[in-house]
Amino acid sequence: MQITSIPFLIYFLPILLILYYAVSFSAMLQNGVLFATCLIFYAWGDPQSIMMLVACILLSSVSSYLIVRFDGTMRRYMLLLGTGVNLFILFATKYMGMFLELLGPSLGVELHYSVHEPLGLLVFILHAISYLVDVYREKAKPDTPFNIGVYISFFPFLYHGPLLCYRDMAEQLHTRKLDYRLLALGACRLVVGLGKLVILASRLGGVADNIFSLSQIDPGENSVPILLSWLGVGTFTLQVYFEFSGYADVAIGLAMLLGYRVEENFNAPYTATSLKDFWKRWEIGLVLWSQRYINSLFSETRSETDEMNVFQIFTYALIGLWHGTSYTFLLWGVFNGIIVLAESIVDYPSRLPFKWLRRVYTMVIVMIGFVLFRAEDIYQASRYYLDMFGMNNNGIFSDIALRMIRENWIYYILGILFCFPIARNLNEKLFKNQDGLLNQISTLLYPIAMVVVFVVCLCFMVVEAYFPA
Repeated sequence: MQITSIPFLIYFLPILLILYYAVSFSAMLQNGVLFATCLIFYAWGDPQSIMMLVACILLSSVSSYLIVRFDGTMRRYMLLLGTGVNLFILFATKYMGMFLELLGPSLGVELHYSVHEPLGLLVFILHAISYLVDVYREKAKPDTPFNIGVYISFFPFLYHGPLLCYRDMAEQLHTRKLDYRLLALGACRLVVGLGKLVILASRLGGVADNIFSLSQIDPGENSVPILLSWLGVGTFTLQVYFEFSGYADVAIGLAMLLGYRVEENFNAPYTATSLKDFWKRWEIGLVLWSQRYINSLFSETRSETDEMNVFQIFTYALIGLWHGTSYTFLLWGVFNGIIVLAESIVDYPSRLPFKWLRRVYTMVIVMIGFVLFRAEDIYQASRYYLDMFGMNNNGIFSDIALRMIRENWIYYILGILFCFPIARNLNEKLFKNQDGLLNQISTLLYPIAMVVVFVVCLCFMVVEAYFPA
């Protein structure tokens, strides 16, 4: 069951909220309802792997108590045992196939490996590691399997994150208060996320898929003109932002409905003035997790001010693998790491005289990288790069590109507009002038607009269910 499906929105979520707030007098009972709901949600989506999730929760609970029980070297061994088992499970079920695929050609044989990957495996394993490391570093105290289970299996974040650090959630697991303003914000955030996913990402994704599929056709029969190839990667750039930020908005909105406050995961990344700045705004939870639990492991081997460290490339490679097990994701991560490192070395693009030039530079780099992210394999990526830069005898203009723009112009306009923090800036201005007429009008119209968007999203989902693309 998807959190963006009609059964979840119409049946599952309302029942959960009724039961959850019926026991609002006790945080422990609320955690019980929430934990049971997480297990039901997980079993509904992947009944084969429910025992692995439960085992991960129990392993983390036992390991945390062993960590605080011992001192010195033994304490470190307990941490390595807990994290090592989790990482072994993650590698064996998710990444072993990719590793053998890359290793096979060097051995002159074809190696195949297939195993069922549990739903949300990467998220709940990394949540478990966050908990153990925070306990080891005394950033948090060991908790009951009950509360740990809520954190590890928190269903709004199970599919696509954003990643949560345990130290940021620990206090909220024990103390939450019914806040009607937070409920209202959560409902609106949920609707905004649905709008991004159902209205924008799905439509733009169809256009991007059609254009990228042309690069898989034999070049002797069909080539992608420069304009069409750039339109394709530009469309995918919009799609992936609304897909990722849309899921983040839905997850954050659901967390708010349950009384949890979660940090933002995107902060207008397409307004960044460098790739380094982009990664401060894009998937903030994932980047923060990597800084706390990967980069910090190597902090003793480099100075605190030394940002030009080759290890950054390794970190970005792991970030790439977060998104998928294909080596194209690995190369995408390495590409980003190299560019960020190069920017630090040559102090570029800060030398560009105008901010808009720095933004154009950043978006071009982001789009070039997204070709690797979207391509099925290296062959398609290389073909697409040749098309983008006119090195495939492919021409410049394209009637197909113009037709696609004409047919989807409203989605492109909305997509470009909502890449900028227009709503946030407008809300800040209205908040500063709460007694103004414009603020009163917006206060009246905003709930109506949210209801309209929600109804439109439901219509889109019904049409997609009965007439899938």
